[in-house]
Amino acid sequence: MDDSRVLAALDLGTTRFRAVVAEPDGRGGVSILGHASLPARGLTRGELSDLPAVVEGIREVLDRAAHEAEAEPYLVATSVSADNVRSLAARGVVSVESSGGSVRDDHLHLARQRVTSMGIPFDRVILHCLPVEYTLDDRAGLQNPVGMIGARLEMDAHLITGTQSSVSTLDRAVMQAGYKADPLVFGPCATSRYLIEDEEREHGCLLIDIGGEISQYALFYRGRMRQSGVIPVGGNHVTRDLAFGLDLDLEQAEEFKRLHGRALRSSMVSQPAAEAKIAPEIAARVAAICEARQQELLELVAKGLQWGISRPALASGIILTGGGSRLDGTVELAEQVFALRSCARRAPGDDLGAQPDSWATVLGLVESAKESESPTATAIVTPTGDGQLWDNVKRWFGRLV
Repeated sequence: MDDSRVLAALDLGTTRFRAVVAEPDGRGGVSILGHASLPARGLTRGELSDLPAVVEGIREVLDRAAHEAEAEPYLVATSVSADNVRSLAARGVVSVESSGGSVRDDHLHLARQRVTSMGIPFDRVILHCLPVEYTLDDRAGLQNPVGMIGARLEMDAHLITGTQSSVSTLDRAVMQAGYKADPLVFGPCATSRYLIEDEEREHGCLLIDIGGEISQYALFYRGRMRQSGVIPVGGNHVTRDLAFGLDLDLEQAEEFKRLHGRALRSSMVSQPAAEAKIAPEIAARVAAICEARQQELLELVAKGLQWGISRPALASGIILTGGGSRLDGTVELAEQVFALRSCARRAPGDDLGAQPDSWATVLGLVESAKESESPTATAIVTPTGDGQLWDNVKRWFGRLV
């Protein structure tokens, strides 16, 4: 094995750190060699509050994955999952008359440069500049105008930004842990690589990733990400609401949510008293608390998208993922809030272990890490290793990305 080609992906979630070590297989795919997951440390409700603790957590989770892989990764792709991420629409304009009116690749590159040089607050940095569509003179909605004839080319783009301090601190944390940091990746950009198929992107869909302390979303239409954002509400808020409303400690409240929580009271099934696990009045209180917070979360996503004003037709509906999407009734509640068909989707191994986990983001990051080495390669994961759980993950990863 050539350690100089071994890559790593690091998902710094608000509740857990996850790492995967992989190697390009020489045929355009990657082989997953090792993985690890441990509770997040050094974070306070999703925000970095203790740099040495974060560094130690990064070092431990990557070292565990590297030990399982029996290889040392040279490059680490890291996700950004923080409330400080913001997105905005931007436009770059260039003239193509000097080239005889024929659009070339360098015109697209120049338009991209003009988009990224637009004025943004001095304390923010651009994480991604994602082209949405092009307009050539009066022809709008173009996906690739290269070779077309015109005079004025406009590029509409989706910019994703983070605060300079947070981005620099995360980069420093990875380097202090002893690894080389790859450019940071916004969480939904990675998660969507794993969970969403090209056809769904083309027809339109909305990805909502409900984490512990925050939730992230991304809207796709005609193959491109057009809107995205972060809201400061997640599954842990439901737990804290239950702890307060039912006078429980957090561990009891989390267990109560897992066993009895429902996001939609109207979907509750009445049970005979002899079979009911908890008293009907307590079950009603639990469902009321869960529904109120989960509905607030989804309505905040809708508000961020300006859902009531304008939206494209999303034929592929809503795709829910993340630990918070496990709450019973969340799919049905999302269908009510957005008036769209919804489904929950996770990596195949997420719910098989003793501790439920969310591997979709870190598996999507594997593709980002591979592209840093070989931008033209496509991801077809070669199954390796011993566990049936991870063999399933590898096969699913290869099918979806």
